[in-house]
Amino acid sequence: MNYPSIRIEGAILSPDILESLHDDTIGQRPADFGLDRGVKVKDEIARAWADAQDYWRIFQRKLDALKPDSPATTETRNLWMVPLLGLLGYQLEYQAKAAELNGKTYAISHRVTNRGRTPLHIIGCRETAGLDRKPERTHIGAPRMSAHGLVQEYLNLHDELYGIVTNGRVLRLLRDSSRLIKLTYLEFDLDRIFTDGLFADFAVLYRLLHATRLPISQDNAAESLLERYHQDSLDAGSRIRAGLSKAVEQAILNFANGFVQHPHNDELRQQIAIGNISAEQYYSYSLHLIYRLLFLMVIEERGLVYPNNAQAKHREIYHQYYSLQRLRRLSEKSYLANPRHYDLWLSLLSTFQLFESETAGHKLGLAPLAGDLFTPQAIDILGQSRLGNDVLLGCLRSLNLYQHPDNGQLLRVNYAALNVEEFGSVYEGLLEYQPVFVQNALPILGEGAGMRVNAVEFAFAKGDQRAATGSHYTPDELVQPLIKHSLDYLIADKLKENDPEQALLSLRVADIACGSGHILLAAARRIATELAIVRTGEEQPSPTAFRAAIRDVIRQCIYGVDLNPLAVELCKVALWLEAHIPGEPLNFLDHHIKCGNAIVGFAKREELERGIPDEAFKTMPGDEKDIAALFRKKNKDERTKQGQLQVFDPVIEQQLDAIVNRWRELSNLPEQTPAQIDTKKNGFIEFSESQDAFILNEIAALPIAQFYIEKTNANKYKLITDAEYRRYLKGQQTPQGQAMAEAFAIAHKKRFFHWFLEFPEIMARGGFDCILGNPPYLGGKKLSDTFGYAFCYANMWAFAPCGLSDLIVFFLRRFFLVLKDSGYAAFITTNSIKDGDIRKDGLDFILNNHGDINMAVRSIKWPGQAKLNVSLVSVSKGKFLGTKFLDGKQVSFISSLLEDEQPSQPLIKIKENQNQAFIGSVIKADGFFISHSEADMMINEDCENKEVIYKITNGEEINNIPNQAPQRSIICFKNYLLDQAKLFYLPFNHVLNYVKPDRDQRDETKNAENRNLKEKWWLFARYSTSTYSKIKNYDRCFVAAITTKYLNFSATPTSQIYLNTVFILASDRWDIYCVVQSGLHEVWSRKYSGALETRLRYSPSDCFETFPFPEGLWQTANPKLANVGERYHEHRRTLMQQLWLGLTDIYNLFHTRDLTPERVAKVSKKSPEETQAVYNGLIELRRLRVELDTAIRDAYGWHDLDLGHDFHEIETLPENDRVRFTISPAARKDVLKRLLAENHSRAAEQIALTPEKAKSSRGKKAKINDNQDDIFL
Repeated sequence: MNYPSIRIEGAILSPDILESLHDDTIGQRPADFGLDRGVKVKDEIARAWADAQDYWRIFQRKLDALKPDSPATTETRNLWMVPLLGLLGYQLEYQAKAAELNGKTYAISHRVTNRGRTPLHIIGCRETAGLDRKPERTHIGAPRMSAHGLVQEYLNLHDELYGIVTNGRVLRLLRDSSRLIKLTYLEFDLDRIFTDGLFADFAVLYRLLHATRLPISQDNAAESLLERYHQDSLDAGSRIRAGLSKAVEQAILNFANGFVQHPHNDELRQQIAIGNISAEQYYSYSLHLIYRLLFLMVIEERGLVYPNNAQAKHREIYHQYYSLQRLRRLSEKSYLANPRHYDLWLSLLSTFQLFESETAGHKLGLAPLAGDLFTPQAIDILGQSRLGNDVLLGCLRSLNLYQHPDNGQLLRVNYAALNVEEFGSVYEGLLEYQPVFVQNALPILGEGAGMRVNAVEFAFAKGDQRAATGSHYTPDELVQPLIKHSLDYLIADKLKENDPEQALLSLRVADIACGSGHILLAAARRIATELAIVRTGEEQPSPTAFRAAIRDVIRQCIYGVDLNPLAVELCKVALWLEAHIPGEPLNFLDHHIKCGNAIVGFAKREELERGIPDEAFKTMPGDEKDIAALFRKKNKDERTKQGQLQVFDPVIEQQLDAIVNRWRELSNLPEQTPAQIDTKKNGFIEFSESQDAFILNEIAALPIAQFYIEKTNANKYKLITDAEYRRYLKGQQTPQGQAMAEAFAIAHKKRFFHWFLEFPEIMARGGFDCILGNPPYLGGKKLSDTFGYAFCYANMWAFAPCGLSDLIVFFLRRFFLVLKDSGYAAFITTNSIKDGDIRKDGLDFILNNHGDINMAVRSIKWPGQAKLNVSLVSVSKGKFLGTKFLDGKQVSFISSLLEDEQPSQPLIKIKENQNQAFIGSVIKADGFFISHSEADMMINEDCENKEVIYKITNGEEINNIPNQAPQRSIICFKNYLLDQAKLFYLPFNHVLNYVKPDRDQRDETKNAENRNLKEKWWLFARYSTSTYSKIKNYDRCFVAAITTKYLNFSATPTSQIYLNTVFILASDRWDIYCVVQSGLHEVWSRKYSGALETRLRYSPSDCFETFPFPEGLWQTANPKLANVGERYHEHRRTLMQQLWLGLTDIYNLFHTRDLTPERVAKVSKKSPEETQAVYNGLIELRRLRVELDTAIRDAYGWHDLDLGHDFHEIETLPENDRVRFTISPAARKDVLKRLLAENHSRAAEQIALTPEKAKSSRGKKAKINDNQDDIFL
C-alpha cells in the first residue's frame, strides 16, 4: 500500500479497496459524488486539494499565534476541520448538548446533517491527550474517556454504523465493533498529507470519505458505499488468505531449494549429505526465516518498529536502507532478479542483525527483539549461506502480491490489516506436511548457471495426522461463545475484587491443543481489554494501553500445549506479534507454550502412586505372548503384595516442592531487556535439566513407557515391573540402567507430558482457571490405526473407567483433571459428544464427578465452505449457579445428552428385538467389486460362478438412486476355504490379481485385523453369515442407509450382498416396516443414535434393540399396519420413478414448507402437467405419513395423544435446516416419554421371566447384533 499517511487497523477496509478507487470503480462516477455529468472527479479532487492546502496554511498561522497551552479546539473546528470536510460534501451541525445512552453522556461535537446524522467528533489539535488518552479531569464536565473511545462506545451502543473522530492532525473512520474485541479503524494522517504534499493520499481521502459514502439514514446503512466497501474487504480477506497459503508454501520450497542449489553453499549440502541436518531441522530453519519476514512485515506496516518518540532520521534511514518494505518494492522490479548476485540476501541478513544484538541496531535507535525468533540459531546455517537475488525477490514478490481471482489484477498484501489469527489459518496448513530430501538432477543457480549436478532437493510429502484427527483452524465465530460462557464469568468475578488489576492477571488460561494460538489470542484479548479498562478508567482503551495490557496478559496468564513442535513455534509467533511493543524485546514464552502430548502423561503428582499397571503387559501386535504373560503375572503378584500402601518418599515430596518454588521464582523474573530475557531463559533451561527435575521425569516415564515397549525375549531387560518402580519411588534405588534409559527414550520420542512437572506452579494451585480449545477428535478403530495400540491401552488405563470411543474423550477428561475447582472448560467438538460411549466416557463422567454443563450448542455449521457441523460445550468444575444456555435459550438444566430434561434411566435391550437387525458386510478391498458386464461374462463362462457373484447394495444407492438398483456386482466367497474358492476359476483369479496385492501391503504387525486380512486375503473382512442366513428364505427385506439425512426404510430383494453402509431389517412383513418407517421410531432413533456431521447415524444396538414395538407385534401380524405401510412405500416408490429422484431429494421436497408446483418443476425438470401430478403425489405422501403415524399410535393404544403433524423445527438439527413435516414438539416429548416407559416395562417383564441363574449374570454386557467392527480387529 503506497499511501504513507493511511493506516488500517483491523478489518474495517482492505488495502485493495484503496488501490481500486478509480473512476471506473463502483461509486466513483461523478453522479455518485453529487457532481454534474460533465464534471470529472479528478478535477474536483484537484480543486479541493488546492483549497484544502490554503485552509491548512491559514490554520497553521493561527496556531502559531495562539498561547502555547491553548488546546486550539475552536480553531481546529472552525478554521480547519469544518472547512475541510465542507470540501468533501459534509454539512455539519454543532451539538450543544451531549447525547445520552443508558444513563451515560456522549459529548460528540457534531453531526453530519445531510447523511443520516452520522456522529463526528472534533477535538483541539493541541489537546495533549490526543485521540487515544483520557484527558485529565480538571473540571466538572471534562471528558470521561478518550475521544476515540467516546465515539466507538457510542457506535457500539447506538444504531449508527459509522462515525468519525479527529483532532485536526489525524482523522479516523470508525465502525460499530460491538462484536469485536480488537480495535478497528481507518486513519488518515492529515498533518503528513499536507506537510509532505501527499496528493495521492488526499485523493483516497476524498474518494473514500466524501459525504456521499456515508449512510443516508440509519435504516439503509447496509446499502451505503462505505458498508459495501467494508463487505468487499471481508471477501477480499478470504481471497488473500487463500492466496497467501499457497504463496507461503511455495516460498518455503523456493527458499529451501534456493539455498541448497546455490553454488557457494557447499557446507550446507555437505551437512545434509552426512545427515547432520535432517529434513525436519532444515524445514524448521526455513519456517523461522518465513516467520521473521512475517514479523518484520507486520510491525513495519503497523508502525511498530520504533516507539513514538524515536528520531525521524533513524526512521528514515531504516525505511530507505534496511526495511522489508524496501525489498518488497524491489521484488516488483523483475530486472533485479539476477541469480548471479546475492547482495540482497546479505542486506536482509544485515536487517536481521539489527534486531539480534544489543550493538548492531543501537546507532539506528533499535532495540533487539531477542526471543527464539531473533537469535542467530533460529535460521542456523542459513545465516552463513548465500541466496540468489532471483530467489529472494521471487519469494518476497509471492508474499507481497496476490492476484485478484476475478480480474487478474495484482494487489499488494497489507499485513497490517490481517489479524494475527488469520496468519494462523495461512500457516497452519504447513503443519500437515512431512518434509523430505530427495535426490535429483538440478540446475546450479548463480555463477555457472546451466551446469547440472546430482543434488539434493527439499520437498513436501503430504502428512495426514493433523487432518485425520480433526484439527482445524478455528473461526472466531465459534471461539467467542466459548469465551462468553466461561472466561467472562471469571473476569466478572475478578473485577469485583479489591485489586482488580492483579486479580485479572492472576487468571490462568490454557489451550491444550493450541495449534497456531488463535483461541489463546482471543482469550488474551478479552482479559487485556478489561485490564486496559481498569488501568485507564476508559471504556474504550487506546491502542497503546491495549498493547501494554495484552503483553502483560500473555506473559502471565496464557498457556498452551501442542504435540506438533512447528505448531508451538507458530503459536509463539502469533503471541509475539500481538504483544509487540516498539523498543521492547519479545516475551519469553518457552515456559508457557510447550510441545508435548497433552493426554499422555500424569496430571498430578499423586498419580505416580498408581504404579506399573497390569494393563501395560497385555499382548499387543509385535509382542510374544509368553513374555507378555510372564511379565503380566509378575507385575500382578507384585501389586497384590504391595496392596494400598502409600509409597511416596519424603525426599520425592521435597524435590517436587523445590521444583514448584524454583518455577515460581523464575516465572517472576522481569522481561524488560534482552539480558533479562536471557537470564530467564537460561534459568528455565537449568531448571529443566536439574537433578530433581530429571529424576522425577525419569520416574514418571516408567509406568506409561511399559505400554510402548514390545514384550519380546530381546526386550526383557528393558521392562520394569511394579516392585522395582516402587523402589525408585521410595528413594531406595537410583533410576538407572537399560530399562530406565529405554523408558526415558520412549517418553522423549512420544513427548510424554507430565503436567505437575511442566507447569508445577499451576498444578500446585489446583490447576487452570479456564481451559478453552478445539481439541482433535477421532473415533474407534481409527485411533489404533493412527496412534497405535500402546497409546490406546495407555489412555484407557490412565482415564479408567474409559473405553476407546473417541479421542475427544481423552481430551475432555484431561481438561477436567487439570482444571481447578470452580474453573471452566469450554470447547468445540464433534456433535457425537452426546452419543453412546462417547457420552458415557466424557460428559457423563464429568457430571458424575461434580461437574456441570452450563452452555451447549448442539449443532452449529462450521463457518465458511467446510461441510462440517460441530457442537459447543462449556462445563464448570463444581455446581454452576448462574443461568444456563442451551442453543441460545435459557434453561435450568443441561444433561449429558445436551437436553434440558433430567436424564432417564438407562435403556434396556428388548429380547424379542435381538437377531432381527444387522449391519452389512465389511469388505476392506476394492478389488472384490466388478461391473455388471464383468459379472455377466464370468457367469456366461461358467454358470457355477453365480454361487459367488452377487449384485451389491450400499447406502448411496438406497438414498440417491431413483430406482435403488445396485450399480455394481461383487465377488463373495462367503466363508469358503482357499481350496473351495479356487474352484471358481475366473472370480478367484480376479481376486488373486486385484485383492491379494492390496492385502499383501498391509502391515500385519500393526494389528490383528491386518494379520487376518493378509492370511485370508480372498475373504471379506467380515461376511456376516448370520445376516444372510436370516434373510435367505425371504423374497424381500427392508434396508436403510446407516448414515442419512432422513430415516427411510426400503424393500429390496434378498438375493444380493449388502455393504456395511446399510442397516438390514431381517423381515419381509409390511407391518414391521410400518413401525420402523414411522415418525415415532424416527424420534426415538434421533434421540438415542449418533450423528455424523448433521446426519443421523442409525445405531441398531442403541435405537433398534431398545425400541419397544407395539405389544405382541413380533408374534402376531397386524393387517392394518401392513396395509398402510405397503401403500406408503409403494406410493413413494412411484413418486421416485416419476420424478426420477432419490430418497433424499424426495424428502427435501416433502419437508419444504412452501412447496409449490414451480419448486417441484425446478427440481424435476418435468412438464407443467407432469409437475402438477407429482406435486399432488407429494401432498398425498404427507397425508399417508400422517395416516401411518396415526396407525402406529393407535397400535400402542395411545388414542389420547395428539400427534400434531405440521411443519415444526427440530432443535437438534442445524439452524439453517431444521424445519420438518413431522409430529409436534410436544408430541415428540410425549412419545419419547411413553416409549421409554414401555422399554422399562418390557425390561421388568424380561427380568421376571428370567431364571434365577441367568439373573445373576445379567449384568454382563449383551452382545451387540449390529456386528460392528471391534476397534482392535
